[in-house]
Amino acid sequence: MDHDLDRREFTVGFLTASFALALHPTAAGAATESPSTAVLDQPWAVWDEAAKPMRGGIFRIAAAQYIGKMNPNHWPVLDWVSMGYFHERLMMNDGSYNSTVLWLAEKLNWESPQEVVMTLREGVTFHDGSPFDAKSVKYQIDWIRNPASKTWDAGWLAQLDAVEVVDDRTLRWKFKMPWAGFNGVMANVPGYVMSAKALQDDVDKYDSQPVGTGPYIVEEGSPDNYLKLKRNPNWWFAKASSHPDMPYFDGILVTIVPDPAVRLANLRAGKIDVLLLDKSQYAVAKTDPGLNVHRYPGNHVMALRFNNTKSVFQDIRLRKAVSHAIDRQALIAGTQFGLARLASCMYPEDHWCHNPILKPVTYDPDLSKKLLAEAGYGGGLTVKGYFNNTTMGQTIAEAVKGMLAQVGIDWQVDLMAPAAYATRMQKMDYDLAQGGWIWIYDPDLMPTGLYHPQGGFNFGRSKNDAAIALIEAGRKETDLERRRAIYWQLEEVLYNSYEDAWLWWEETATAYRKQVEGWNQEGFLKYQDAWFWSHPLWFKDGKA
Repeated sequence: MDHDLDRREFTVGFLTASFALALHPTAAGAATESPSTAVLDQPWAVWDEAAKPMRGGIFRIAAAQYIGKMNPNHWPVLDWVSMGYFHERLMMNDGSYNSTVLWLAEKLNWESPQEVVMTLREGVTFHDGSPFDAKSVKYQIDWIRNPASKTWDAGWLAQLDAVEVVDDRTLRWKFKMPWAGFNGVMANVPGYVMSAKALQDDVDKYDSQPVGTGPYIVEEGSPDNYLKLKRNPNWWFAKASSHPDMPYFDGILVTIVPDPAVRLANLRAGKIDVLLLDKSQYAVAKTDPGLNVHRYPGNHVMALRFNNTKSVFQDIRLRKAVSHAIDRQALIAGTQFGLARLASCMYPEDHWCHNPILKPVTYDPDLSKKLLAEAGYGGGLTVKGYFNNTTMGQTIAEAVKGMLAQVGIDWQVDLMAPAAYATRMQKMDYDLAQGGWIWIYDPDLMPTGLYHPQGGFNFGRSKNDAAIALIEAGRKETDLERRRAIYWQLEEVLYNSYEDAWLWWEETATAYRKQVEGWNQEGFLKYQDAWFWSHPLWFKDGKA
């Protein structure tokens, strides 16, 4: 049972769809300019005038894992929300996962599809007192691109030819070819600005003692124990938004508590203030009168990654056998407690590049057995791999292992900490392992990271020539409709080659103690990043 698309249906579906994105060059290459963005002129810059935010208190968070490295360009990074408290980006994404929000970049002028002039915000300083200016951004970008820096995201800058300093606040970006994904890259990891002075002083030290521009400053970190942040009294956005008390908390304490039951007990006892709920806890938490619980779609995809070049999974029949042996609906019901959406491929259904023609792979264990036999493994197949050693990771791995066993596949899966499985990923020491992607914004980032030879998470395990050609075409196609068509085709190629086994797109639930105020669900869903980072929370009485 294959699942090729009817290309006529694909074409009709594409031509009848419409969409619009801001801040990209035109197909003809004419100069386009984004307006200078005074903060208070932005649609997301709206605050409840009746609210009375209070300064004070330490905001307490419990996390399953320590943040890891705090240089966003070094791996592993395990807590991107905490990362955003001290590092800010040049641009951000809005509620439709488009990079339309100018943040530390104040203005973009697309002089052509291969050249952009960027104006930076003034009055911004790093936590170490050094200036945020054009020289600091250029140093950072050149450092990321230097192979000696061993950054995982350098592949995202492959289109960049050079970045030049025009003056203190102005940069000229030159591309090797048209680069439609530039805004999206600046709204992701390469766009997290870092102090050039700190990088120059001790680049290794930066992994644990970062220096950004954000609302909080790293005070102390103890791996596997806690991360302590203190309020930045000189946060540029507070002044720019006419809210000088921002951020409102005196500090943030992220405590590492691996057991989800203990995390929830601490929340209900008032020992922490917010909790990203374990899926199993949602039903209980939403009925607790002391909590405010919010549920919303996530743009993360959970998947299993195949080693397609140095394992038995070079044979597509075996990749199909694995994928059809997995009952995705049962996994969502049994491990995610219903908080997930069936995935067909990479992009979630609310992402502008999602291909609506593709359907989730069917659960068909009889087909899996047939394919195993055709491939010469009718007597059984043994493969090795790894999965994240968290409570949820263990649950998912055991469930998948059981489903594979039903068709004769023995998955010898090791449960490992991220640092340990990162090494196995790099060495391609696996056949089938945990995969997926978090924060799916510009459509180039995930396929480049996972399927392009220069991608930071490929390491040679995937070499699909058709997919690579489409990835490269999508990077430089500046006509938005043609660009989306390329990513639809890319999803089709990956889907039909069973390049990975995509399982679900996330849904998320977060619980706050009622002492915490300032969350606005409607604003968050509409503006996402822009709302979250521009509307800090506070305690009702200024105390935890």
